[in-house]
Amino acid sequence: MMDQAGMFRASVCVFAFSLLAVCAQEAAKTAGVETVSADGQTPTLAKLFEPLVRVMNIQGACEVKDPDGGKFVPALNNKFYPLGTVLRTGLGSSAVIIFSAQESVQMLEKSEVTVVCSKKNPEGRIVRLGLGKIKTVLRDNLPEGAFGIETPNATCQNVAGRGEYLLTTESAIETFQAATITGSARIEGAQYSIPALRAANTINIQTAPDRSLSRLTSVSGDFPIILENGTETPVSFGMSPKAVVKIWRENAPVGGRPIISTLVVSPTGIARHRFVYAEGRPDLTTGELIVPVEADKKEEELPLLLSVPGKDAGKPEVKEEKAAGQPPPAAEEKKESAQ
Repeated sequence: MMDQAGMFRASVCVFAFSLLAVCAQEAAKTAGVETVSADGQTPTLAKLFEPLVRVMNIQGACEVKDPDGGKFVPALNNKFYPLGTVLRTGLGSSAVIIFSAQESVQMLEKSEVTVVCSKKNPEGRIVRLGLGKIKTVLRDNLPEGAFGIETPNATCQNVAGRGEYLLTTESAIETFQAATITGSARIEGAQYSIPALRAANTINIQTAPDRSLSRLTSVSGDFPIILENGTETPVSFGMSPKAVVKIWRENAPVGGRPIISTLVVSPTGIARHRFVYAEGRPDLTTGELIVPVEADKKEEELPLLLSVPGKDAGKPEVKEEKAAGQPPPAAEEKKESAQ
């Protein structure tokens, strides 16, 4: 009897444990969160990050400000801070923000960031870069929407792996440079997007104070950029080092509708795309695909006859005619036949 009672209790415990596991999986599916596989290769978004962030390895001056406001106070090493905290470092200083055992961000000197949760997914994390430079140390297989970086004029979504992100302001011009060392990131801005900035890719984005002009320059690597052109089919252009995209923005004098003008320049300085459109008015769209004609020009500049050693040695009269500017006999015969 005692053995049967023990087996019964054991069976009840196993059943209860299985029921809890099934309920947890169903809850995760209902919330739209990925589940963890047995080998742990697929991270779970719901438990990917800690609810608080921890500041470690403080070198020099590092200050924090609570989400409720107040003043900046010196940050304490190895202390947890709530989301919404503002952190900044001084000259020659640095600090590391820990999100989990495998995710962290290093702040370099004269940098300011704010750590918040994603609006679309509260389990995700966003680093708002206000100034300075940060380095990400993340897993390469983070799920979509897990981590992002925001600046005043551009956002980096689905950030994974290691990367460097720099934001500076000089002469009122904001310059944001994103470089992915490993992993990938999606860059989005006004009237443009970069679906995947992959390993060894770097993009430099300059924005005017009034956002009337954006200049995007490929620094390293090849990657596509999607440009809005006022139609349902945007322009896709393959960026390579030194390629430039310029976007001008201006409000129409009547109605105030934004007018967008875009110019795409190849690495060799040749214009490839040029179009102008009014937002919300696909009928007010003009543009052209500029085809380089350098090859045709080079062919037209070639002489009609090419001197070949050996064949022209005994024909000085041909050289005299060419020197005098007269067409060769072959050219005259073609001209007469054409008439």
